[in-house]
Amino acid sequence: MAKIGKYELEGEVGRGGMAIVYRAVDPVIKRPVAIKVVRKADLDPEEAQPILERFKREAQAAGNLSHPNIVAIYEYGEDDEHAWIAMELVEGKSLRDHLRAGWRPGLAELPEVLAQLLEALDYSHARGVVHRDVKPGNVLVSEMGVAKISDFGIARIERSHLTQAGEVLGTPFYMAPEQFDGKSADERTDVYASAVIAYEVLCGRRPFDGQGGNLLKQVLEEAPAAPSSLEPRLPAAVDEAIAKGLAKDRTERYESAREFLEALRKAFGTKPAPARAGSETTVPRAPRMAGVGALRRALKAGEAQIAAAPAQKRPSILFVDDEERVLNALLSLFRDTYEIETASGGAQALERLKARRFHVLVSDQRMPEMLGVELLREAKSLAPSTVRLLLTGYSDLAAIVGSVNESEVFRFVSKPWQQEDLQATLAEAVSVAIALEAAAARGAKAPRTDAAALVLGEAAMARAARELAQKRFSVLEAQDADTALALLAQEEVGALVCDLDGRSEDPAALLRVLKNQSPQTQLIVASGSSDSETIINLINEARIYRFVKKPVNYSLLDQALATALDRYARVMMTPGLVRVESAKKRKESAAERSFLERIKTLGGRFAAVFRS
Repeated sequence: MAKIGKYELEGEVGRGGMAIVYRAVDPVIKRPVAIKVVRKADLDPEEAQPILERFKREAQAAGNLSHPNIVAIYEYGEDDEHAWIAMELVEGKSLRDHLRAGWRPGLAELPEVLAQLLEALDYSHARGVVHRDVKPGNVLVSEMGVAKISDFGIARIERSHLTQAGEVLGTPFYMAPEQFDGKSADERTDVYASAVIAYEVLCGRRPFDGQGGNLLKQVLEEAPAAPSSLEPRLPAAVDEAIAKGLAKDRTERYESAREFLEALRKAFGTKPAPARAGSETTVPRAPRMAGVGALRRALKAGEAQIAAAPAQKRPSILFVDDEERVLNALLSLFRDTYEIETASGGAQALERLKARRFHVLVSDQRMPEMLGVELLREAKSLAPSTVRLLLTGYSDLAAIVGSVNESEVFRFVSKPWQQEDLQATLAEAVSVAIALEAAAARGAKAPRTDAAALVLGEAAMARAARELAQKRFSVLEAQDADTALALLAQEEVGALVCDLDGRSEDPAALLRVLKNQSPQTQLIVASGSSDSETIINLINEARIYRFVKKPVNYSLLDQALATALDRYARVMMTPGLVRVESAKKRKESAAERSFLERIKTLGGRFAAVFRS
């Protein structure tokens, strides 16, 4: 029987990086263990020393930790041929394995696996150990339902400098912005990684899924979709909790894993775990038996659900094209992210749509049996909640423009398509489709007015609002202030959505002028800024009806527009409410005087409604 040190090897468990993990037995006390082994002969001589030092560091980092949610380290050993770590053998699978198999937790309360993960990080941080590579593959879930963090191989021990600032170590999808920048990691770096895991567990996908430079750009610059826009069952408060955990600037994140855990519990309406004797951050807490059982039951139920209903695991997309090579390319590109079906023509696609529900339909335009616009027109009637995209390399402008204006097509994608553009367009379409499901579930009704909504800012926001409206109300679109004023002069607009981050000239000044001149118009602002002073001033001075945080949760935007138009109708029928809606009097700025002058020249509805 092969041996490593005193341990008798029974078989290989897995491989990762430079190490092989074996199942083994301690012959003295007959205890089953896992042995993580590095063969020195497999290492590049120039890299061997730092790799072995890092490997030993894993034993040093985790060896001083004793917590029910951290894999226990028993021994470190080394000889001429091998270096090894003997550790606790966890009978079960990693969280990565469960997620790849399609497992999703119930969402009535905070999933226990996340609570146990954050309990473990809270404890390790209190002991001065920052993991720096928290990811689903390093979270092992035992058959008894206990989650345990493993692989402290790149951990930093606070009282030493074994890992120098400037080392970029970690797994890219779960790395915090400061790790990409080569800055030193701290507890908030692990909080970021745990927020990525929380997002993936709750939504079934990671917040950022780009590759190479695109992933780097996403992590450093872009905001992910709000979790509740991808999973309507989630409480809206979860969006804020996750967003703070994923903050680009670590000073804006939670200070500790404990703080993040309590924020998630509060978002789910879960009562904090009862306090125990001793310091919360230094005394390890045994996992609650109810929690252990809950995680075990959740995993079992998830396995049964996967077997019974595999079609519900991920958002579903139907691609339609008469060229097999195009379908194969699309399948290869998106099958790891979405549930994909394909059809080679319009008739086959319509049969698929009759058989089941798809979140998104993507059709080529030029097909021999049926043009893409004809298919999408039929699909709109057959499956109105399916978001429709037209994919074509031809310039049938009349058909395309007509289809877009009639809401038969959500987006038009040119061939040959750019991978990143197509991925972004599909992600946007899926977000809208999920929001449509949420609207249908809550029984959204048409507002009691014929007034339109006007979106000033991003075209994507206007498209999403128009798709979600489903003819309950009309949605107008403007890219700049002059276009918006022209529309306001000609159309009855009950609600205006203004993107404060857009390129329009001084949007705050425009809002103050509009509210002062037309108090009944309900104002909704969208912004990704955390400038609370600006928002508070607008609420006080322009009587903002709703504020929508970017990235926009389309379901919440739809609700805000519908309720804003209802309020507009009530104000129009109740003159006394106009005084309540009027803007706060203040000295006009130069920008406000400029807007007023333009309003006076436009006439139209302004002549009768606006008090110039």
